[in-house]
Amino acid sequence: MSRIIRKSVQVSLLSILVLGGVLGIAYGLRSHMTLSKETVEIKNIVTKKTGIFPSVKTIVPGDGATDVILDIEDPIIVDFNGSTEDFFIKFVLEPHSEVVYENNPEKTQFRLLPKDKILDDQAYRLDIYARYKDEGEDSYRKIFSSSFVTLAQAPADWDKDLVLRAGQAKRFTRAKIKEGKYIDINLASQIMTTFEQGKVLDAFVISSGKRGMDTPKGNFKIENKADRPWSKAYNLFMPNWMALVPSGKIGIHELPEWPGGYKEGANHLGTSVSHGCVRLGVGAAKKVYDWAEIGTPVIVY
Repeated sequence: MSRIIRKSVQVSLLSILVLGGVLGIAYGLRSHMTLSKETVEIKNIVTKKTGIFPSVKTIVPGDGATDVILDIEDPIIVDFNGSTEDFFIKFVLEPHSEVVYENNPEKTQFRLLPKDKILDDQAYRLDIYARYKDEGEDSYRKIFSSSFVTLAQAPADWDKDLVLRAGQAKRFTRAKIKEGKYIDINLASQIMTTFEQGKVLDAFVISSGKRGMDTPKGNFKIENKADRPWSKAYNLFMPNWMALVPSGKIGIHELPEWPGGYKEGANHLGTSVSHGCVRLGVGAAKKVYDWAEIGTPVIVY
Protein backbone atom coordinates (compact mmCIF):
# COMPACT_ATOMS: atom_id res chain seq x y z
CA MET A 1 0.00 0.00 0.00
CA SER A 2 2.76 2.40 0.97
CA ARG A 3 4.53 1.46 -2.28
CA ILE A 4 1.45 2.42 -4.30
CA ILE A 5 1.16 5.75 -2.43
CA ARG A 6 4.84 6.57 -3.10
CA LYS A 7 4.39 5.80 -6.81
CA SER A 8 1.29 8.01 -6.98
CA VAL A 9 3.19 10.86 -5.31
CA GLN A 10 6.05 10.46 -7.75
CA VAL A 11 3.62 10.57 -10.71
CA SER A 12 1.90 13.66 -9.27
CA LEU A 13 5.23 15.41 -8.73
CA LEU A 14 6.29 14.53 -12.25
CA SER A 15 3.01 15.90 -13.62
CA ILE A 16 3.46 19.09 -11.66
CA LEU A 17 7.01 19.46 -12.97
CA VAL A 18 5.91 18.82 -16.56
CA LEU A 19 3.00 21.23 -16.24
CA GLY A 20 5.23 23.85 -14.64
CA GLY A 21 7.71 23.50 -17.48
CA VAL A 22 4.99 23.95 -20.09
CA LEU A 23 3.65 27.01 -18.29
CA GLY A 24 7.18 28.38 -17.95
CA ILE A 25 7.83 27.97 -21.68
CA ALA A 26 4.50 29.60 -22.51
CA TYR A 27 5.23 32.50 -20.16
CA GLY A 28 8.70 32.81 -21.63
CA LEU A 29 7.30 32.90 -25.15
CA ARG A 30 4.72 35.49 -24.12
CA SER A 31 7.38 37.59 -22.45
CA HIS A 32 9.58 37.28 -25.50
CA MET A 33 6.73 38.28 -27.79
CA THR A 34 5.91 41.27 -25.60
CA LEU A 35 9.56 42.25 -25.46
CA SER A 36 9.88 41.93 -29.22
CA LYS A 37 6.87 44.20 -29.72
CA GLU A 38 8.27 46.76 -27.30
CA THR A 39 11.64 46.53 -29.04
CA VAL A 40 10.01 47.23 -32.41
CA GLU A 41 8.19 50.23 -30.98
CA ILE A 42 11.40 51.57 -29.44
CA LYS A 43 13.27 51.05 -32.70
CA ASN A 44 10.58 52.98 -34.55
CA ILE A 45 10.86 55.89 -32.14
CA VAL A 46 14.65 55.90 -32.28
CA THR A 47 14.62 55.77 -36.07
CA LYS A 48 12.23 58.71 -36.18
CA LYS A 49 14.16 60.79 -33.62
CA THR A 50 17.51 60.31 -35.31
CA GLY A 51 16.19 61.68 -38.61
CA ILE A 52 17.69 64.83 -40.10
CA PHE A 53 16.19 68.12 -38.93
CA PRO A 54 14.58 70.33 -41.58
CA SER A 55 16.99 72.50 -43.56
CA VAL A 56 16.27 75.71 -45.45
CA LYS A 57 16.65 75.46 -49.22
CA THR A 58 16.01 79.11 -50.13
CA ILE A 59 14.84 82.27 -48.42
CA VAL A 60 13.52 85.53 -49.87
CA PRO A 61 14.80 88.15 -49.18
CA GLY A 62 18.22 86.56 -49.27
CA ASP A 63 20.68 86.76 -46.41
CA GLY A 64 22.29 90.20 -46.37
CA ALA A 65 19.70 91.76 -48.72
CA THR A 66 19.24 95.55 -48.56
CA ASP A 67 16.47 97.96 -49.57
CA VAL A 68 13.91 95.25 -48.75
CA ILE A 69 10.20 96.06 -49.00
CA LEU A 70 7.88 93.72 -47.09
CA ASP A 71 4.12 93.61 -47.51
CA ILE A 72 1.38 91.04 -48.01
CA GLU A 73 2.30 90.71 -51.70
CA ASP A 74 6.03 90.55 -50.92
CA PRO A 75 6.35 88.48 -47.72
CA ILE A 76 9.33 86.56 -46.42
CA ILE A 77 9.31 83.18 -48.20
CA VAL A 78 11.10 80.18 -46.68
CA ASP A 79 11.46 76.99 -48.71
CA PHE A 80 12.63 73.81 -46.94
CA ASN A 81 14.42 70.89 -48.57
CA GLY A 82 11.65 68.54 -47.49
CA SER A 83 8.40 68.36 -45.55
CA THR A 84 8.34 69.65 -41.97
CA GLU A 85 5.30 67.47 -41.16
CA ASP A 86 6.91 65.83 -38.10
CA PHE A 87 8.06 69.13 -36.60
CA PHE A 88 6.87 72.34 -35.06
CA ILE A 89 8.57 75.32 -36.71
CA LYS A 90 9.11 78.61 -34.86
CA PHE A 91 10.11 81.92 -36.48
CA VAL A 92 11.75 84.61 -34.36
CA LEU A 93 12.20 88.08 -35.87
CA GLU A 94 14.43 90.67 -34.24
CA PRO A 95 13.80 93.48 -33.42
CA HIS A 96 11.07 91.52 -31.72
CA SER A 97 7.82 91.28 -33.63
CA GLU A 98 5.18 88.58 -33.60
CA VAL A 99 5.20 86.74 -36.91
CA VAL A 100 2.14 85.50 -38.80
CA TYR A 101 2.57 82.83 -41.43
CA GLU A 102 0.89 80.35 -43.72
CA ASN A 103 2.27 77.18 -45.26
CA ASN A 104 1.51 74.99 -48.25
CA PRO A 105 -0.19 71.58 -47.75
CA GLU A 106 3.17 69.77 -48.07
CA LYS A 107 4.65 72.01 -45.36
CA THR A 108 7.70 72.69 -47.49
CA GLN A 109 7.08 76.45 -47.92
CA PHE A 110 6.18 79.12 -45.39
CA ARG A 111 5.18 82.72 -46.15
CA LEU A 112 5.48 85.09 -43.22
CA LEU A 113 5.15 88.73 -42.21
CA PRO A 114 5.67 90.66 -38.97
CA LYS A 115 2.40 91.70 -37.33
CA ASP A 116 3.90 94.97 -36.09
CA LYS A 117 4.68 97.96 -38.31
CA ILE A 118 7.63 97.29 -40.60
CA LEU A 119 10.29 99.89 -39.85
CA ASP A 120 12.14 101.74 -42.61
CA ASP A 121 15.92 101.43 -42.87
CA GLN A 122 15.88 98.75 -40.16
CA ALA A 123 18.22 95.77 -39.86
CA TYR A 124 16.22 92.60 -39.11
CA ARG A 125 17.37 89.10 -38.17
CA LEU A 126 15.21 86.01 -38.68
CA ASP A 127 16.01 82.88 -36.66
CA ILE A 128 14.22 79.62 -37.45
CA TYR A 129 13.81 76.85 -34.86
CA ALA A 130 12.39 73.30 -35.06
CA ARG A 131 11.40 70.54 -32.64
CA TYR A 132 9.71 67.16 -32.92
CA LYS A 133 5.98 67.33 -32.25
CA ASP A 134 6.18 64.95 -29.26
CA GLU A 135 8.89 66.99 -27.52
CA GLY A 136 8.54 69.87 -25.08
CA GLU A 137 8.82 73.60 -25.69
CA ASP A 138 12.40 73.60 -24.41
CA SER A 139 13.46 71.21 -27.20
CA TYR A 140 13.52 73.78 -30.00
CA ARG A 141 16.76 73.76 -31.95
CA LYS A 142 17.97 76.63 -34.18
CA ILE A 143 18.25 75.42 -37.77
CA PHE A 144 18.71 78.67 -39.72
CA SER A 145 19.49 82.36 -39.38
CA SER A 146 19.29 85.18 -41.92
CA SER A 147 19.33 88.99 -41.96
CA PHE A 148 18.17 91.84 -44.18
CA VAL A 149 17.73 95.64 -44.12
CA THR A 150 14.50 97.35 -45.11
CA LEU A 151 14.31 100.26 -47.52
CA ALA A 152 14.83 103.75 -46.11
CA GLN A 153 12.30 106.52 -46.60
CA ALA A 154 12.56 108.64 -49.74
CA PRO A 155 14.71 111.74 -49.24
CA ALA A 156 12.96 114.96 -48.28
CA ASP A 157 15.10 116.81 -50.80
CA TRP A 158 15.92 115.16 -54.10
CA ASP A 159 19.45 115.44 -55.45
CA LYS A 160 20.08 118.39 -57.78
CA ASP A 161 22.20 116.17 -59.98
CA LEU A 162 19.62 114.68 -62.34
CA VAL A 163 21.50 111.42 -62.84
CA LEU A 164 21.72 110.90 -59.08
CA ARG A 165 18.07 111.90 -58.73
CA ALA A 166 17.01 109.20 -61.18
CA GLY A 167 19.08 106.73 -59.17
CA GLN A 168 17.30 107.82 -55.99
CA ALA A 169 13.96 107.24 -57.67
CA LYS A 170 14.91 103.72 -58.73
CA ARG A 171 15.86 102.96 -55.15
CA PHE A 172 13.11 104.66 -53.18
CA THR A 173 9.98 104.62 -55.37
CA ARG A 174 7.61 101.90 -54.22
CA ALA A 175 5.34 100.12 -56.65
CA LYS A 176 1.68 101.08 -56.38
CA ILE A 177 0.60 98.37 -58.82
CA LYS A 178 2.07 94.88 -58.45
CA GLU A 179 0.75 93.20 -61.60
CA GLY A 180 1.68 93.97 -65.18
CA LYS A 181 3.26 97.20 -66.41
CA TYR A 182 2.65 100.68 -65.06
CA ILE A 183 4.18 104.16 -65.23
CA ASP A 184 4.78 106.13 -62.03
CA ILE A 185 5.13 109.94 -62.34
CA ASN A 186 6.27 111.90 -59.28
CA LEU A 187 5.70 115.62 -59.92
CA ALA A 188 7.58 116.68 -56.79
CA SER A 189 10.79 114.98 -57.88
CA GLN A 190 10.14 115.40 -61.62
CA ILE A 191 10.85 111.71 -62.14
CA MET A 192 9.08 108.98 -64.12
CA THR A 193 9.67 105.41 -62.96
CA THR A 194 8.60 102.34 -64.93
CA PHE A 195 7.49 99.14 -63.21
CA GLU A 196 6.67 95.62 -64.29
CA GLN A 197 5.24 92.97 -61.96
CA GLY A 198 5.96 95.28 -59.04
CA LYS A 199 9.67 95.57 -59.87
CA VAL A 200 11.33 98.82 -60.89
CA LEU A 201 12.76 98.82 -64.41
CA ASP A 202 14.07 102.34 -64.95
CA ALA A 203 13.73 105.99 -63.96
CA PHE A 204 13.83 109.12 -66.14
CA VAL A 205 13.92 112.85 -65.49
CA ILE A 206 10.84 114.66 -66.82
CA SER A 207 9.47 118.15 -67.23
CA SER A 208 5.82 118.49 -66.23
CA GLY A 209 3.32 121.38 -66.47
CA LYS A 210 4.28 124.76 -65.12
CA ARG A 211 2.20 126.61 -62.53
CA GLY A 212 -1.17 127.52 -63.93
CA MET A 213 -0.87 124.76 -66.54
CA ASP A 214 -0.19 121.95 -64.10
CA THR A 215 -0.07 118.32 -65.15
CA PRO A 216 -3.23 116.75 -63.69
CA LYS A 217 -2.81 114.25 -60.88
CA GLY A 218 -4.67 110.94 -60.77
CA ASN A 219 -4.91 107.52 -62.34
CA PHE A 220 -4.72 107.37 -66.12
CA LYS A 221 -3.81 104.94 -68.86
CA ILE A 222 -2.16 105.16 -72.26
CA GLU A 223 -5.13 105.98 -74.52
CA ASN A 224 -3.32 106.01 -77.86
CA LYS A 225 0.17 106.25 -79.34
CA ALA A 226 1.82 107.89 -82.34
CA ASP A 227 5.51 107.98 -83.18
CA ARG A 228 5.67 111.56 -84.57
CA PRO A 229 2.37 113.48 -84.52
CA TRP A 230 2.06 117.14 -85.43
CA SER A 231 0.55 119.56 -82.91
CA LYS A 232 -1.66 122.15 -84.63
CA ALA A 233 -1.96 124.07 -81.36
CA TYR A 234 1.79 124.64 -81.05
CA ASN A 235 3.05 124.01 -84.61
CA LEU A 236 5.46 121.43 -83.28
CA PHE A 237 6.18 117.73 -83.64
CA MET A 238 5.54 115.65 -80.48
CA PRO A 239 7.70 112.53 -81.03
CA ASN A 240 6.85 109.27 -79.23
CA TRP A 241 3.40 110.52 -78.24
CA MET A 242 1.36 108.64 -75.59
CA ALA A 243 -1.98 110.26 -74.75
CA LEU A 244 -3.13 110.25 -71.10
CA VAL A 245 -6.68 111.44 -71.82
CA PRO A 246 -8.99 110.45 -74.70
CA SER A 247 -9.10 114.02 -76.03
CA GLY A 248 -5.33 113.98 -76.52
CA LYS A 249 -4.93 117.28 -74.68
CA ILE A 250 -2.46 115.81 -72.15
CA GLY A 251 0.14 113.16 -72.86
CA ILE A 252 3.69 111.91 -72.49
CA HIS A 253 6.12 112.73 -75.28
CA GLU A 254 9.69 113.44 -76.25
CA LEU A 255 10.95 117.04 -76.16
CA PRO A 256 8.91 119.03 -78.73
CA GLU A 257 10.58 119.57 -82.08
CA TRP A 258 10.40 122.41 -84.57
CA PRO A 259 10.08 121.50 -88.23
CA GLY A 260 13.75 122.34 -88.69
CA GLY A 261 14.77 119.71 -86.08
CA TYR A 262 15.53 121.92 -83.07
CA LYS A 263 14.49 120.31 -79.75
CA GLU A 264 12.74 122.57 -77.27
CA GLY A 265 13.51 122.50 -73.58
CA ALA A 266 16.41 120.04 -73.29
CA ASN A 267 17.86 122.18 -70.51
CA HIS A 268 14.52 122.30 -68.70
CA LEU A 269 14.31 118.62 -67.76
CA GLY A 270 13.91 118.34 -64.02
CA THR A 271 11.77 121.48 -63.72
CA SER A 272 8.10 122.21 -64.44
CA VAL A 273 7.92 124.22 -67.67
CA SER A 274 5.54 122.42 -70.06
CA HIS A 275 1.96 123.36 -70.88
CA GLY A 276 0.64 120.32 -69.02
CA CYS A 277 2.20 117.37 -70.83
CA VAL A 278 4.99 115.19 -69.44
CA ARG A 279 8.18 115.65 -71.43
CA LEU A 280 10.96 113.10 -71.64
CA GLY A 281 14.45 113.45 -73.05
CA VAL A 282 15.68 112.01 -76.32
CA GLY A 283 16.25 108.27 -75.93
CA ALA A 284 14.22 108.04 -72.73
CA ALA A 285 10.98 108.83 -74.58
CA LYS A 286 11.70 106.23 -77.25
CA LYS A 287 12.45 103.61 -74.60
CA VAL A 288 9.18 104.23 -72.75
CA TYR A 289 7.21 104.46 -76.02
CA ASP A 290 8.47 101.07 -77.20
CA TRP A 291 7.86 99.45 -73.80
CA ALA A 292 4.43 100.85 -72.90
CA GLU A 293 1.30 99.47 -74.55
CA ILE A 294 -2.07 101.08 -75.08
CA GLY A 295 -3.91 100.55 -71.80
CA THR A 296 -0.78 100.67 -69.61
CA PRO A 297 -1.75 102.36 -66.29
CA VAL A 298 -0.15 105.72 -65.42
CA ILE A 299 -0.25 107.14 -61.89
CA VAL A 300 0.54 110.85 -61.51
CA TYR A 301 0.93 112.36 -58.05
